[in-house]
Amino acid sequence: MTPRRRWQRADAGAVLLLLGAALLLRQLARGSLFFELVWLAALAWAAAWTFRSLAGRAPLRVRLVVYAAFGLFALLTLGRLAGAAALGFVALYFWLLFSSHGRRGPPATWLAIVAGTLATLSLVTAVDTLLPRWDNGVIFFLGMTATFTAVYLLPRAKGGARWALWPALAWAALTLLVNDPSGGVARWMVPLALIGVGAAWLGYVRRGR
Repeated sequence: MTPRRRWQRADAGAVLLLLGAALLLRQLARGSLFFELVWLAALAWAAAWTFRSLAGRAPLRVRLVVYAAFGLFALLTLGRLAGAAALGFVALYFWLLFSSHGRRGPPATWLAIVAGTLATLSLVTAVDTLLPRWDNGVIFFLGMTATFTAVYLLPRAKGGARWALWPALAWAALTLLVNDPSGGVARWMVPLALIGVGAAWLGYVRRGR
């Protein structure tokens, strides 16, 4: 048995264990938030594992139908986290497309950006449902900053893009402004922006040598 095949079987066993534990928890704590979190994690893991396991064995449309079945089942079995789960499953699908490029060349960068944006919206929806008094705007700005920062830090061969630094800096600046309604941070924005632009320019020049 090849190492890859062995790992696939091990993942299948882990998925079954997690699903079984979530079903048992459902009987013990039906309707609880903790159950919904465990159940959502189990279904997302099972959906991702199935999607990747079918790679090379079934066309993309078949894999999409199977993946969508997991997502629909999650929506039908969840309560308060149903909205966040819907966005989360779509975000995970785009991430799976981005990370499963194989030998077809570098993955499309826009897939990672869409995945990060939808994952951010999923988190905002979850926080809005569970903690309605929290400021969701801050979470959104932080999520978008993290998305473009991750795209910038990824190697070019894996879908990274150097231009992502500029929107990452812009979202970071907006995050600072959102967290400072009094305007005290505004006077720091110009020197911070100059430092960021200077560092990016130096990095660009050094890479061009």
